[in-house]
Amino acid sequence: MKPELKYGLLSGAGVCLWITLEYLLGFHTTRPAIGTYTGLLSNLVPLTMLFLLLQARRASLYDGRLSLGAGIGSGMIASFIAALIVYTFLVTYSRLINPTWIDQALEVKVAQQRAAHVPEATIQESITVTRNAYTPAGLVLTIIVGMTLMGGLFSLGLTLLVRQLPFRARA
Repeated sequence: MKPELKYGLLSGAGVCLWITLEYLLGFHTTRPAIGTYTGLLSNLVPLTMLFLLLQARRASLYDGRLSLGAGIGSGMIASFIAALIVYTFLVTYSRLINPTWIDQALEVKVAQQRAAHVPEATIQESITVTRNAYTPAGLVLTIIVGMTLMGGLFSLGLTLLVRQLPFRARA
């Protein structure tokens, strides 16, 4: 199995598992304020998988010279595969598993904005943008495009990091 496929599948499954655990722990239902922070921490899953991917790619090379372009390209491919899995899961999650989660998340966000004295027009615009981002069409942009680009950006930094680590060729 190609490393990009392997780590893309692992990354996508890992993010879906993370979201499921957030749901089971009540971070999308009874404690949505905590879910805001754990959602940000979910980026650790693709970050870890990309690091492992780039290490594997480097180890498979004869001289261990992983080019920046190859690293970014591998990361974007793996991230695109992960994004397809996460997209499918999130559409299902938002429609069947927990269709009210967006309302609960917005309640917390709106309360924070009102406490910060954000103008009501800005709050309403924020609600509309958030709701649109979690429609199936909006998720194409936020998840598929966003995760792929984020994977490329993460891969840039991680490729530079992996290139600095001691090289261990496969035996």
